[in-house]
Amino acid sequence: MKTKPYFAYLTCFAVAIGLTACGSSDESAKQNAQPVNHAGQKFDFQALLNKTVEGEIPGVVLYIESPELTFHGAAGVADINEQTPMQIDARIPNGSAGKKLTALMASMLVDDQLLDLDKPITAYLSTDITSRVAYADTITTRQMLQHTAGLFDYLNESEGAFYDAVLQEPDSLKTDAFAMQFAYDQEANFKAGNDWAYSNTGYILTGLIFDTLLGEHHSNAMRQRIFEPFGLDSMSYGGVEKEFSTINSGYFLSDGEQVDTKPYYQNIGVADAPVVGTAKDMADVLKIIVNGELLSTTSHELMMAESNFINTNISGLQYGYGLFKENINGKEVIHHHGSELGYATYNFYIKESNTSAAFLVNCNGYTDCDNAHNKLYMQLLKVLTK
Repeated sequence: MKTKPYFAYLTCFAVAIGLTACGSSDESAKQNAQPVNHAGQKFDFQALLNKTVEGEIPGVVLYIESPELTFHGAAGVADINEQTPMQIDARIPNGSAGKKLTALMASMLVDDQLLDLDKPITAYLSTDITSRVAYADTITTRQMLQHTAGLFDYLNESEGAFYDAVLQEPDSLKTDAFAMQFAYDQEANFKAGNDWAYSNTGYILTGLIFDTLLGEHHSNAMRQRIFEPFGLDSMSYGGVEKEFSTINSGYFLSDGEQVDTKPYYQNIGVADAPVVGTAKDMADVLKIIVNGELLSTTSHELMMAESNFINTNISGLQYGYGLFKENINGKEVIHHHGSELGYATYNFYIKESNTSAAFLVNCNGYTDCDNAHNKLYMQLLKVLTK
């Protein structure tokens, strides 16, 4: 398998879809195929899914919930070789859509008075780490979570080095310390606070800060404080909790051949793309964050206060803590999607109609598939923002 060309493309695409700004049979899916009401109109979401998998996408799962409707459906196949039907409870690596959970974890540690977002990272991390990060003495956790720290991006700017290393050692666990190897001793893109640029490295360093504060890997805190109390039954921390449940196969096209990337992703667990989960759980956690359900006042305000969304370098697009905000078809939409090699997650919330939605596909990182699932997203937005 080639690495650098398509992995460089993949990481750029991860930002691109983030800006669109890481048990049901076919029969049970058909039970969800009845047209459902939305704003007084009927739309057959199942027919849309069925049409989607007639092309490049092997399988898709869609979950939508609003006061007017609930839809949960799947179409296509989970495994190309076995031709097993895609299930509504399929679990995939959710990529950067999981950044909102890292940000939420940070808000909880702020609430506990363990983390000060405005202290330099040198207050929390050892010199072994900070001495190899440009301007570390002026970078804060707040800046890293909002992508204003100027950090070199270990994924998007390393010419595929991280993924080359993954391919060489597919069976070993890769956590934040592993990922940081590909960001050390690199020049900053700008001095902290002087601009905005999406950088996965800031979330990697945030994960390492969590570990220092908690005295253990932060996956335990995510399980005890987010996954379990919020009822996110499918969700687990990638790689670290791989015994929790299996992940679905995901497909990338390499030299004309479909490659299943599952063997590589089942051993990756990093704070910039921390979670594996279902479409329903991704929709549910975004709804919880936006509406403040089950959150403390401190956590909710940090995640959703208007003042905490800052302008990006793309007109009309703002970024807060693990979430983008923009106006789409005249409606305010909160979102953060996720892209991994072989997997894509779209996760969005339409505030005016209190609609929370997510869909998963099991291919990603090559043009035909990427165009197909982006088209599905555009179609859903057109329907749901009417």
